[in-house]
Amino acid sequence: MRKWSTEIRAIDPRTGELCNWIGPTIDAPSWVLAQRYCDRNELGYCRVAGELIGEMPCNPDGSPDFTRKIDFTLADKN
Repeated sequence: MRKWSTEIRAIDPRTGELCNWIGPTIDAPSWVLAQRYCDRNELGYCRVAGELIGEMPCNPDGSPDFTRKIDFTLADKN
């Protein structure tokens, strides 16, 4: 199943500025269905921002750990 990132526009309580925040990840076959899922499941405040194609874990020092990369586009992940 494809994975979609979402974002939430809300006011930062510390600064009072309107900001974009990371929302939940949605599993859905398409962008449209991911947004529809949000709209119908009490996540209407979320907007689909894009497709997640992978994750790159970090080492303790903050550098990327390429040996543990997760590729969401691989056939066995769908």
